[in-house]
Amino acid sequence: MELSGEQLRKASQAQAQQTADRIRILRQELASPELQQVLALTPEQHSRFDDWSRGQLAELARDFDVDVSAAQKRASWGMRIASTLGALAICTAVVLFFIRYWGYLDTPVQVAIVIILPLCLLAGTEFAARRERTLYFTGLLSLVALASFVMNLSVLGSIFNIVPTERALFAWGAFAMALAYRYGLRLQLTLGLLMLVAYAAAMVTAQLGHGWLDFGQRPEFVAGLALLAFWIPSVIRHERHGDFPPVYRLVGTIVFFICLLSLAEWGVPSYLPFSQQNIERLYEFAGLLISAGAIGLGIARNWNGVVNASATAFVFLLYARLYHWWWDWMPRYLFFAVIGALGIALVLAFKRVRGQMVSAGATA
Repeated sequence: MELSGEQLRKASQAQAQQTADRIRILRQELASPELQQVLALTPEQHSRFDDWSRGQLAELARDFDVDVSAAQKRASWGMRIASTLGALAICTAVVLFFIRYWGYLDTPVQVAIVIILPLCLLAGTEFAARRERTLYFTGLLSLVALASFVMNLSVLGSIFNIVPTERALFAWGAFAMALAYRYGLRLQLTLGLLMLVAYAAAMVTAQLGHGWLDFGQRPEFVAGLALLAFWIPSVIRHERHGDFPPVYRLVGTIVFFICLLSLAEWGVPSYLPFSQQNIERLYEFAGLLISAGAIGLGIARNWNGVVNASATAFVFLLYARLYHWWWDWMPRYLFFAVIGALGIALVLAFKRVRGQMVSAGATA
């Protein structure tokens, strides 16, 4: 099926920004005296490249509204933060408003409000998406629509005395994912992934005869779901949303290592038939090995988010292990001195690995 003009524009937004960044960096590098001596471009070649690059940046800015300078990128980040904070403030205002006046409304009015409000916000999101290319107001309205939908199901359940179940997590997660893929919003994708992972874990927990809210007490199954989320981009291609795979990998990595950290610190409850001490030690060493392997995988695949999250988990797991080993019998000053020396050793080790990668890249 052939994509429409609107779909093609959304599919190319991320690629357009990457192209603009490459052209901007290339212009900066060619302006440096060192590179000019190496390339030795003629005035005619320099002028042709300058005209071409300016034209390309102007075209990208006109067609996709991308950032063509470092100052514009900083301003865009500020706008993203402001829109997110604005959405959270509006969500809080809506909730507090209804708490203040909800008791004065009849049941039919309450039901009508909780049904109509998300639909109106969803219509406003679609209206904003069709009239802006940067999607700042789209992201704001979609986040408020998601919060309203969450409130919708919660309020309807309380009005009609419906017993809460894990199915609400599925509805909320599916709605967030629909918003994410319709408008290309990474925050909504993150929220949707977290809610769907929680739903799957809660569903299995309920099937095993436990309360569905107890799914967080057995994090091993959640860790498995996190790995599944991590590998989804390797199976499903995201041609229209090229910036979504890093979100899948980052969410999967963070949730997975949070589960490992909880198992390493508390050990139980666990599905493994071992003592608490053995479970803790097993997951501590497994976490160190897995996080180190994830760092290597992230470096090899150029997954910056995975590298950063895995390195953070490695440091937490290592320091927790050293705390259990040495804190009770070692003098405090010596403990922190050893930790500091270990930190210096890790910096030197990473610096050596980085140097080897730079040498390999230079000879490739």
